[in-house]
Amino acid sequence: MPNICGRMRCVPTIMIYLILAILCSTGVFVAMRLFERFNLDNHQALMWNYVFATCTGFLMCKQFDTPTQLVGEPWFGLSLITGFWFIFTYVLMTASTQRSGVTVTSLSSKLSVVLPTLAGVVLFSETLNWVATMGIVLALVALVLVVGGKGKTDKPNKTNWLLPILIFFGTGTGDILMKLTEQKNDAPDMSFMIAFIYFIALLFGIILVVYDLIRGKSKWQWKSAVGGIGLGVINFFSTFCVYHAMRCFDNVVLFPVYNIGVVSLTALTGWLLFKEKLTWKNYLGLAIAIIAVILITMKP
Repeated sequence: MPNICGRMRCVPTIMIYLILAILCSTGVFVAMRLFERFNLDNHQALMWNYVFATCTGFLMCKQFDTPTQLVGEPWFGLSLITGFWFIFTYVLMTASTQRSGVTVTSLSSKLSVVLPTLAGVVLFSETLNWVATMGIVLALVALVLVVGGKGKTDKPNKTNWLLPILIFFGTGTGDILMKLTEQKNDAPDMSFMIAFIYFIALLFGIILVVYDLIRGKSKWQWKSAVGGIGLGVINFFSTFCVYHAMRCFDNVVLFPVYNIGVVSLTALTGWLLFKEKLTWKNYLGLAIAIIAVILITMKP
């Protein structure tokens, strides 16, 4: 698909999209942390999150497809898979956190940046110079130090090694699916497509909540809807900004910088807001992350 804007012309604007994506994604983690503090039902809050993300997207739409036009869109089939993948990955992460630990799950999720980066080279014919390659290697080192350098280490049961591996491939596949849907959509405004993806995720979210209620695993919580409002709006704008950043940044630049930005800012936010302690490994990881971003962004 030809680039919709000249690279030099769109870089200042797209930097804003990338910065906002990092800020919004960090906000998602903060909101989910608050869910635990206020004892919200995770699945119900997730469902409401998709409700408000979908509504936000449709409110931002400049034009709507008719059902016939929607089915005829080149991104329609991929959007169905992507919407399902959003909630499927979340369910995997929840299970992995409970069985394999927070650290292992977070690390598996963040290291999955390798997959969209490789896809950029193999599937999308993107190029890497040796400086950017070194930056990506340092980015992986930084992610390990920032995410895995906490004072307390989670030790997963040896029988649960499969879940972190699924998280690694699941999260990386989700990033690749987002890139593929972006390439299939040449419209200047992608709000309708993003809203539809969240609508598909919502349908699966409803099934998940109903399943929990029928089995008696949870009780209905109206307060989860309140939590879902904030998360849904932030979540939509996070995805919206990432999609627009994809239009001018190659995968090999966007995903490493984006992941480093989110992990680093989340660590700092946890330190400031939740009094989480940072170890010397975390600080070293943050320093290496800055060097990695500089090297990666030196790619022409």
